[in-house]
Amino acid sequence: MDEMRLRNTKRDIIGRSPILNVTAIVLNLIGVFFVVKGAHESTVNYENLMVIGGSALIVISLLTMLALKGLFLFSYVSRVLVGGLFIVSGLVKANDPWGFAFKLEEYFEPNGLSFDFPFFEAFSDYVLPLSILICVAEIVLGVAIIVGGKIKLASWSLVIMMMFFSWLTWYTHSCNVDQTMAMELGEEFSRQCVTDCGCFGDALRGSVGRSLTPYESFWKDLVLFYFVFIIFINQWKIELNTVKENWIMVPASLLVVVFFSWVFGWYFPIFFTLIAVLGAFVAANLNIGKIGKPWKMAIFVGIVSLLFSTYTTAYLPVKDYRPYAIGNNLSEKMNDSEPQVADYYMLYKNVKTGKIDSVLNWEDKYSDTTQYVYEDLYLDVISEGKEASISDFVARVDYELLTEEERQKPLIDSIIQAEIENYYEDKMVLKSVEGYTDTIAAMDYDTLYYPDSIYTIVSEYNGLVDASMPFSMDLTNYIVSEDYIFLMTIRDMESANLGSLDSFKEVLNGARENGIPFYVLSPATTAAVDAFKAEHDFDATFLGFDGTEIKIIVRSNPGLILLKKGTVLDKWPSRSVEEFEDIFEAHIKLPASED
Repeated sequence: MDEMRLRNTKRDIIGRSPILNVTAIVLNLIGVFFVVKGAHESTVNYENLMVIGGSALIVISLLTMLALKGLFLFSYVSRVLVGGLFIVSGLVKANDPWGFAFKLEEYFEPNGLSFDFPFFEAFSDYVLPLSILICVAEIVLGVAIIVGGKIKLASWSLVIMMMFFSWLTWYTHSCNVDQTMAMELGEEFSRQCVTDCGCFGDALRGSVGRSLTPYESFWKDLVLFYFVFIIFINQWKIELNTVKENWIMVPASLLVVVFFSWVFGWYFPIFFTLIAVLGAFVAANLNIGKIGKPWKMAIFVGIVSLLFSTYTTAYLPVKDYRPYAIGNNLSEKMNDSEPQVADYYMLYKNVKTGKIDSVLNWEDKYSDTTQYVYEDLYLDVISEGKEASISDFVARVDYELLTEEERQKPLIDSIIQAEIENYYEDKMVLKSVEGYTDTIAAMDYDTLYYPDSIYTIVSEYNGLVDASMPFSMDLTNYIVSEDYIFLMTIRDMESANLGSLDSFKEVLNGARENGIPFYVLSPATTAAVDAFKAEHDFDATFLGFDGTEIKIIVRSNPGLILLKKGTVLDKWPSRSVEEFEDIFEAHIKLPASED
């Protein structure tokens, strides 16, 4: 009872001096910012001063809070920051569970995390359930931290989770450093490094323009770990919020959610947070046996999060951050790269004084080796530049697999005429008087070497120069230039949802009747494609395509997209492919005023 009374006193929450404790918390947050900024790879000025000054602010402010009993107040601030961030982080991944599952798959591959820790490979068959579980857990823990529900279990779970993820991002960063060093030394590097931890799914890349580097992810986890630790050491004081505390904690946490929603350009997390938190309060007051309020709140939030994750898994992300989102033009995304802008400085050391000169424009005096010695070349990056949003959209098909109608399309025909002579030539089959046959290029036929008295021309035909090198055509430009074109994607034939194949056939037939191209993008081998087409009576033309890029285009397997001159008009998962007539009316048929 004494402990409860102490907790409800004003002094217990705000400490001995509200003003000094609030000031100390603000300085602590500033110190954290300076430390992270100083340790960041892109910081080139005063980085050591930032780290030292920031560390000093953190230590001094913590000692001040410890002396003035302000750590408990700091735990409220930490709960707001951690809770809000965990909800957003969990939700952006729950928006695209398949994307996060593919990232886990990278980690669990034999040459990935499993290279050094083989037991992780056992999780490779469960990446999707793990993806959903992690997303739901993050959201539930975020809400629990905000409302103070089962705080001991929640804080321990957060500590364990942050220990693991901090180690994982450090491992990922170390892998990339080792790989870079190996490349510089020309050594073989057998491990596969993950370059993007997937902490926020594709949300950062799709909104800000790039994801966090492994090093940045590591520091993000360290900062989170720091705030989690503040919550952890105060766990014995924290209880389920009072009504008054909820009026402060929920709006404050919502501000954190609003900030990240603004960063990600997606405001659904605000509404989701309100539904989750307010619904949790309602659920807490339901009469469900002997289940405690915190558990009822956790169950409600868990169910809501699971339903959202299940929906986006079965269909498509609610918010598509990938370059293949509806409305994007693929040609523009393939050509939106920006070159790096940098100055190259030559560093010369003065032999007498030891002073280093940074030379941007060459001067003759530096050619005097008795005065100056070349030290190194320094790259001053002015603008990092960026890679194209789409770099692996390349669709190829063997010439022999194209129908005669497809070959006659102007753009495809131009491709054929430009390259066919490099792959095909006129051939002759000769038979000797001894009964042996020989196939030669027609241009090599000469009676001097093949006299009529010995050789007889059996047949002439046009064939491949090298039978092992079929004429493989790049149809990428054709695809992004057509007025309308359907692209079906099959990333893996064995795991494809074949129950929906009739829907795709219906669209295929409708497209053919209306003269609209329909192609299937797949990384499958020719033998696998032939077997699939024969087994399912599916006679569409398949184009060879990168398997990883297919995962980016449409998460569903199979999936369907409709392009108009390279712009994505719409996309459909296998479970909800619309009838061709509806697609035609919605996207292709011109309004009466334009007919």
